[in-house]
This record gives sequence, structure tokens and C-alpha cells, in this order.
Amino acid sequence: MSRKGFAPIALVGAMFIASWYALAYLLPNNFATATNKPLIIPPPHRLFEDMNLILWSRLGRAVTITALTSITGLLISMVLGVLLGILMHRRRWVEHAFWPYLIALQVTPIIALVPLIIRIVGSNFASRALVTVIITFFPIVSNTLFGFRQIDRRLHDYFTLHRASKTQRLLRLELPAASPAMFAGFRVSAGLAVIGAIVGDFFFTRGDPGLGKLISLFFLNNQAGPMFITAITASLLGFILFVTFGVLNSLAVGWWQEGSSQS
Repeated sequence: MSRKGFAPIALVGAMFIASWYALAYLLPNNFATATNKPLIIPPPHRLFEDMNLILWSRLGRAVTITALTSITGLLISMVLGVLLGILMHRRRWVEHAFWPYLIALQVTPIIALVPLIIRIVGSNFASRALVTVIITFFPIVSNTLFGFRQIDRRLHDYFTLHRASKTQRLLRLELPAASPAMFAGFRVSAGLAVIGAIVGDFFFTRGDPGLGKLISLFFLNNQAGPMFITAITASLLGFILFVTFGVLNSLAVGWWQEGSSQS
């Protein structure tokens, strides 16, 4: 990145830090009278002062749980979402049958479904992953369907002219052509996966806490610094997943282009 391109990023970052300091010191009752300890929003330079080895260890376990939940639910959504998107493209009646329910699932607040899921599935890893699947499923299905529908009709005619089988058409035309839209859905769902894992975690009381439960515990104990560090860690986890699928998109497109040129 050039120095000219980096300057706006640095400027926005500086404005964010300045706003953070202003909010921390102008917010009423943000510091304890006796100890001057931050209660709500800690200034950036005091972010780590309450952290110790025990809290770092708890944070590490919480990151592992949330990451495993997010990735598991996301992978399940990717497999099922792509399959359903392809099926909806091939069979219009499948689209007409499933689309209203997919929209209903998308607009239903996930926080309203979590207690019901716990009642049915139980307070276990499967229910945590299911919450993530629900919140990440729709973007993958819709983007897969959109990608398949945007393929140039002339390309389909070309494959028809050469009597390509459905499998050949899928692997050599449809998946490569639809991959930008599909990976756009994957990237959106990657961020949503972390959100789903954290929101669902607020309701799980058994087992080691994930990042969501840890944020709640730090809030109840007036540990503002550890709470913010946990929230920032959750944001970084979502960002890492988002960037990962951007890299995978580039690799997949390159692999498909190489395979097409060789064939």
C-alpha cells in the first residue's frame, strides 16, 4: 500500500482513538471515585491494566470455543446453502417452495430463537453451532442463486453445443462463473458466524464460556478493560474469517482458470 493510500486509514484511526479518549473522560460516572478505576469505557492506555494470566487463559479458551462454533456452523451453512442454491437454480419449484421460509428465517431475530433451540437441542455445542447455521444460511443461499442466475446465456449455449454433461457444466462453467457472488456470500456469513456464536453464547450456562458469555461476565463484574479486550478480540476473529474467504476466493478463481486453460 502506498503512503498516499495509507494516510486516510491512519487519519480515521487517529480520529477513532481521539473519540475514544473523549468519550471515556467526558462520560459521567465512568471512573470510580475511590480508586479511579474505569467502570464503563476504559481509555486506550488503561485497556490492559486489569488483565492477568488467569484472564488471558480464560480469554484464550473463549476464543477457541467461539472460533470452533463459528467455523463449524459456517462450514455447515456453506455446504447446505450452496447445495440448496444450486437446486433452486435447477428447479424453479424448489425456489418457490423454500424462498418464503428462507426470508422468514432471515428476518426473525436470532435472539428470539436461541431459548427455543436450547429447549429442543439442549445447552450443548450442537445448539451453539445450530444458532450459527441459522444466522449464516440465507446470505450463502441467496448469493449462490444470484451467481448462477447471472451467468451469460451464450456460455450455456456454448456448453450445450459441445454436448457437455450436467457435471461438466457445473464444474467448468457454473461454479467458476458464480464463485465471485458465492464468496461474497461466504464473506458476509463469516462475519455473521462470529455474531451468531456470541449472541447465542449469552444464553449458554454450561461448559466453558465463549466470548459472548465472557463479555457478559466482565460486564457484571465491572471489569471494563477485559470486557473491551474481549469485544475487540471478537471483532478480530470476524475480520480474520472475512479476510480468509477473500484469499480463498482468489485461490479458487485462479485454480478454476488454470483448470479451464488446461482442458
